[in-house]
Amino acid sequence: MDAVSLLSSNTTDGWVGLGSLGQYMKRTDPSFAPKVYGHSTLSAMVQCYPELAFSQDEKTGPWVGLKASA
Repeated sequence: MDAVSLLSSNTTDGWVGLGSLGQYMKRTDPSFAPKVYGHSTLSAMVQCYPELAFSQDEKTGPWVGLKASA
């Protein structure tokens, strides 16, 4: 959550590429792997968080953002 919030705050649309998120997670914690948390992929892990929005664009790939709070 914190990583998505931090990375998306530097964008104009509030979305961050899934690849960029994965790279950030590995840089900040070299032992990070979705499998450690019970998920086969980072996209599967992201989709388990109800606070996160996941979007797949056929041209630019997967994107993650924070859902708007009510």
